[in-house]
Amino acid sequence: MSIIRKFITCRQERINAANRRRLINHTPTLICSNCTGGVLYHWLGLEFRSPFINLYMDNPDFLSAMEHFDEFIHADITEDTASDKPYPVGVGPRGERIHFMHYPDFATAKAKWIERRQRIDTDNMAVMLTNLGVGTECIGGGKSTVIQRFNRLTFKNKLIFSGEAVDAPNIVHLKGYSKVEKHKNIFGTQTLLGRRYIDQFDYVDFINHLKD
Repeated sequence: MSIIRKFITCRQERINAANRRRLINHTPTLICSNCTGGVLYHWLGLEFRSPFINLYMDNPDFLSAMEHFDEFIHADITEDTASDKPYPVGVGPRGERIHFMHYPDFATAKAKWIERRQRIDTDNMAVMLTNLGVGTECIGGGKSTVIQRFNRLTFKNKLIFSGEAVDAPNIVHLKGYSKVEKHKNIFGTQTLLGRRYIDQFDYVDFINHLKD
């Protein structure tokens, strides 16, 4: 590891430690369309209290799951045995595809999904859509459609991470973030001082007020 990389890693560990000291709410349920929730749980030293860990869903599938949340979260998920992906893919009750890209097989992914969904606390929950991107990076029906569908969801705590400023409710603009550009993903290091793109947003304060 280079001296610069060691310095950045040290700075990021300090950021995480400071955030853990600020954290009051230690049992949030973070429902995310990609690995954002899992990373935040890890940085904050929390138990995974959501089944949305080490996976991603494209925007249309995630929106369908959120629009029919009770049905989706309690339904049995099946394996897409015809998938050509190099990882297991699950299928929800309305055909929503769940990409378990960090699991060795479907049985393991499903077991973890069932285990973690039992920890969901809908009174202490946030829903985050993280695949908006910038320009033409949005997957599924166009940016305006995705935003409109998301903002119609009835969850109290919800937000969309966007790589560009958008004049719409619940948008968190992360300047410089790109869904497709290498090293500019939501967890990518933005500065030599260790700040990551998502650090532009005070997610600790957001989590601390989920029960308000």
